[in-house]
Amino acid sequence: HFFMGAAISCIQHPETGREREFGAPAPAAPRRKVLVAGGGPGGMKAAAVAASRGHEVILCEAGPQLGGQALLAQLLPSRAEFGGIVTNLVREIELAGVEVRLNTRVDRALVENEGPDAVVIATGAEPSEPEIEGADEGHVVNAWQVLRGEINVGQSVVVADWRCDWVGLGVAEKLALDGCQVQLAFNGAQLGESLMQYMRDHAAGRMFDLGVTLHSYARVFGVDADTVYLEHAMARKPIVCEGVDTLVTALGHEAVDDLEGELAGMGLDLHLVGDCLTPRTAEEAVLEGMKAGCAL
Repeated sequence: HFFMGAAISCIQHPETGREREFGAPAPAAPRRKVLVAGGGPGGMKAAAVAASRGHEVILCEAGPQLGGQALLAQLLPSRAEFGGIVTNLVREIELAGVEVRLNTRVDRALVENEGPDAVVIATGAEPSEPEIEGADEGHVVNAWQVLRGEINVGQSVVVADWRCDWVGLGVAEKLALDGCQVQLAFNGAQLGESLMQYMRDHAAGRMFDLGVTLHSYARVFGVDADTVYLEHAMARKPIVCEGVDTLVTALGHEAVDDLEGELAGMGLDLHLVGDCLTPRTAEEAVLEGMKAGCAL
């Protein structure tokens, strides 16, 4: 926040710096039944705040574990501490008395059956998968698949990073630590352009130490069986990466917001929080979750 010129706050306790508005949420009046769809940081925060105010809250998570993308973030090198946000928010919802249902995807039928007064939609986002020429010939996977250990990437890898954030950098570092020959192609002027300068400088040193080849101003436009084709965005000239086993894409995320349309016309008090509203970071998700919990 300091480096962005923003006010002091806290990812896990966004009321910090906003105490006048959110320091002491008022007790619920009247008590309502609230259904939260999605157990990532935003959904958990909304559930915890709403329940602590006295609402009856049911939190449904489609997967087997609470945490959302934070579960993946903690798998990145040097980011294990991010798992703390899951531990802490799980404790918050336990203390608040939230009913948690895992492996439960929320749809219109479930909502009709439960009959809530309000629904908080926190269904997150999924990796963006833009069309890449020749993708059917090459081995193209996304960063989530790599972090989950679902993919054998081989020995030589190109990581295409369109956001210049932790995801592309972290996956490149992980694969290099695993012994892969890694090329990191990012569309910014420098790697980690979306990060704070002190983080960016440290990352640059790590990439050098690990022997990661860097391509700046690089956009992926094609792939075949063993070659990745990039374009230098400023020079408008090709960068050809040969002998590549796998292209790993870290090209941002797309909101999963289908549930909003599915519940339209039901007369419910709907609140969207986090990445299903628009993909950003955990900080925005938790802040919006807190605001939703206070607004119910």
